[in-house]
Amino acid sequence: MKPLVSIIMPVYNTPESELREAIESILNQTFKDFEFIIIDDCSKHSIKDIVESYGDPRIIFIRNKENLGVTGAPNIGIKIARGKYIARMDSDDISLPERLEKQVNFLNSNKDTDVLGCAFEKFPKKHTIHYPLHDSEIKNTLLFSHNAICHPTTMIRKSTFDVLKIKYNKAHEVCEDYGLWLTYINDIKFANLDDVLLKYRWNGKNISKRKTYIQSINSQILMFEAQGKHFGLDYKPAVDIVNKFKENKIVTSKDLNAMNGYILEVKKFLSKEYPKCAYNVNRVFYKNFLKKCVSDVVFIKTLFSEEFNDIVKLSLFEKLGMIIGI
Repeated sequence: MKPLVSIIMPVYNTPESELREAIESILNQTFKDFEFIIIDDCSKHSIKDIVESYGDPRIIFIRNKENLGVTGAPNIGIKIARGKYIARMDSDDISLPERLEKQVNFLNSNKDTDVLGCAFEKFPKKHTIHYPLHDSEIKNTLLFSHNAICHPTTMIRKSTFDVLKIKYNKAHEVCEDYGLWLTYINDIKFANLDDVLLKYRWNGKNISKRKTYIQSINSQILMFEAQGKHFGLDYKPAVDIVNKFKENKIVTSKDLNAMNGYILEVKKFLSKEYPKCAYNVNRVFYKNFLKKCVSDVVFIKTLFSEEFNDIVKLSLFEKLGMIIGI
């Protein structure tokens, strides 16, 4: 018989102790009707012996012949998954015992929900994150502020993947989940549980922590594109400016003001359509952009303009740091 849930967990060079914590957190779930697809994406040391040491028939182990990365490896899992629901899992995180049970119960009761996330705790610092719970709030946050669905907390209907032919896109590397949510934002319905059901490891070794710089750039590109499509605006000039920065080309005050012009245009439309919706640029990207921008008279005037303060709030010391590039 087909399992109700397929858990997909790619692994790449995860330390054994952390990998075992992740595996055992799934095997110890209160909900038992699942298959656990573990994909070794060409780790330097094969994890086969570690996986097979559990002797659990629900585990399906695959070792890729070549490294497919954070987009290619999960696509392998999605292709072979047999469950009605697909749960994502990272190989260094810990799912709390009732995670699968609570998510299955919600999706069984809410047939129109396609993607379900939950609250989570960043550890070892024990910082708890709660995201918006309902579809409209989640979508507004995705479009105009930040990613509001934590990838390794998600449970997704397999039929949604199949009907929409969804695959992770290599062009969205490092923020592949955010790219997926924004690409299909008009086709899928989101929800979050307010229960903390996952412990998300944040210790400087995980991909998001190590690649925050490039992640911030790609996230801002995705946001500009999605906002432009949502309001029917020409987003290409703004995206071209971000790509110019991404390619380490010189960015000038002219580029900054052109990008800010697009941001203010989006905010103008947003204030009319959703007056209570918050707008935020990616601060990591934006502050790095300012540091690399040519510091001329126009740049200094921009930093101290009302329009600039309407986009991002920076202290006087931060602005002075931008002027001298630190």
